[in-house]
Amino acid sequence: MITQAELNKKAKRPWVSGAFLKSWLNDEPFFPFEIPFKTPTGRTLSNEFIQVREWISELSLHSKAVKGVGYQLEYRSINHQTLGGQELPQKIFFDNQDDWLAFTGHQSDFKQFVKLVGLTRRQLPEIMPFISGKPMKVLDFADVWPLLIKVCRYFQLKPKPGRYIRQLDIQDVDTKFIEMHKGILSDLLTLALESEDFDAEVTGLSENGFERRFGLLFDEPLIRFRLLDSQVRVTDMSVPLSQFIDPRVSRIFITENKINGLAFPPLEDSIVIFGLGYGVRSLFSVDWLKTKEIYYWGDIDTHGFAILSQLRQRFHQVESFLMDQETLDKHFSLCVEEPEGKRFLGELFNLADSERSLFDALKNNAQGNNLRLEQERIGYGCLREALKGCQ
Repeated sequence: MITQAELNKKAKRPWVSGAFLKSWLNDEPFFPFEIPFKTPTGRTLSNEFIQVREWISELSLHSKAVKGVGYQLEYRSINHQTLGGQELPQKIFFDNQDDWLAFTGHQSDFKQFVKLVGLTRRQLPEIMPFISGKPMKVLDFADVWPLLIKVCRYFQLKPKPGRYIRQLDIQDVDTKFIEMHKGILSDLLTLALESEDFDAEVTGLSENGFERRFGLLFDEPLIRFRLLDSQVRVTDMSVPLSQFIDPRVSRIFITENKINGLAFPPLEDSIVIFGLGYGVRSLFSVDWLKTKEIYYWGDIDTHGFAILSQLRQRFHQVESFLMDQETLDKHFSLCVEEPEGKRFLGELFNLADSERSLFDALKNNAQGNNLRLEQERIGYGCLREALKGCQ
């Protein structure tokens, strides 16, 4: 026998899921809306007659027949062999939208939704597919929806503005508003703008994804590198990513550790990029790297191989450097432990067979518990010897 609490919960499901709003947007019939429940069996009626009568009374007390709004009850007559003729609820249903909204308490929410849909249809109809797909999101952002529309209309008039967010002059919209609403704005702008007015290849918000996707300026990561040719006077440089132009060398070394980068031995026709860690993703936009020999030198641990795999996903020619079993064996006594709970234990798809074998051994603790050989623990002589194979 359905309780009032269960009835309330079932009645609200179409609102919580957005199913009612979707049907309203699409002009699809939604009412009458029936609440599923189990009617008492003959045995229940025999064993719990008083409880059944109280249940029927409670249902009736909260129905439209008594309250004036809400659900309606439809009864069926049965002839019980012991109790005789009985009237039992057969159907609980809402006949119309007003009754259902009054019962669930969402009249004001629905009025607000209708108002926001009307505003959107008038001012920015391009984003209606978003509302149709995620109607509850509109209510989540109801208080700021008009401002979101203003931002979208600004970008329609000035796509790819080439400015910092701080420089966007939008009436009633401050810098912090855009910063705080990048997620929803990204969804809406993708619908509001023409395909040529944003970069569809940039996804997500990390690493200034919003700014890169919609043509805004941002505080670019600095790429620090050293020219390893001993004949060059200025060797240590840091430049914004967009200004990282081809230094006209053949070989690129990438290492995580800053001191390793600073102490990297001289080598003709080469540079070393250092200090990026997982920030190697910032190099993905540097197209000229595709034409270079690239060597990646990371820690011999699970994250080192994860970064190698990530880098090779973009630049297929990347070779690992001093990240092999021989190097690990030579420096085994210098190994430390990767912190438990912070290791990378997922699958990697861009490793050579020998690299995968070592990664799996590290991941499965085949050679020791949570082994990590940090780059800076590798002997300098070993580094110089390994570089001979790159000349």
